Amino acid sequence: MGRVSAEKRRAAVERLSRLQDDEALTAAHVRTVAEGLEVAERTVWRWLAPPKPAAPATRPRYELSDTDREALAFYRGNVAAVVRARRAVTDGDGTTAGAPVPDFLAEGWAHARTVPERTLYRAFTTDLTPAERAAWKTGEAGRRAGSVYLRRPDALRGRCWEMDHKQLPILVLPPKGKALAPWLTTVVDDGTRALLGWAIAVTPTSGTVLTAMRMALTCEPDRSPFGAVPELVRIDRGLEFAAGAVKEVLGGPGRGHAPPPSVPAASLARWSG
Repeated sequence: MGRVSAEKRRAAVERLSRLQDDEALTAAHVRTVAEGLEVAERTVWRWLAPPKPAAPATRPRYELSDTDREALAFYRGNVAAVVRARRAVTDGDGTTAGAPVPDFLAEGWAHARTVPERTLYRAFTTDLTPAERAAWKTGEAGRRAGSVYLRRPDALRGRCWEMDHKQLPILVLPPKGKALAPWLTTVVDDGTRALLGWAIAVTPTSGTVLTAMRMALTCEPDRSPFGAVPELVRIDRGLEFAAGAVKEVLGGPGRGHAPPPSVPAASLARWSG
């Protein structure tokens, strides 16, 4: 089937539309036009169909402003209190529950448009995750409860270590060079979530890993009841954890000792994979 020119299509539609207005249009007319233009009959019927009504313009969704979020933190996750305070400012009252709205919120909402309460409630539901809403209500415990995380089976104290690097969200100014965000290397006990060892450096290396491991391996009663050789070590894919010196340390201290045994180099390679 060839492409039908706009002129031929317009002429065919005009003739068929006149027959349709006179209630004289039949399937034979449509079939004849379709054969003449070398198109399918349903294509001709589609040409004759009335245009679909334009979809109504959707109102843009309201997004929480910085002041809205600051108010949620100030009122400790109470969305109803935020809605009342915002309405008090936009209505020109400036007081809610018998107390004035804080100045920093009043200034932020000074030129804000009036928004229906249902819209504000919906914005707080859609723009914030359950963990964020819970954090402002009950603190860090609520944030953790509302977050998605994987549960591991309970482990005994000292049985398994977790070692990882994390770049700290702070800037420090070293003796030489520009300000930078340092890295923290940690050794955490999987059973108790206690921090056994740590080291801070400009860049994570096998040296920082060994420093953190020495703190975790050494038993210092004045500091903590920890200090032993683990059975397993859980690490990520960082090459610093797979360095030869780290494998040697993990494979050496437990030789000749009773269980729990230390992690040999083969096990370290398995965990790092």
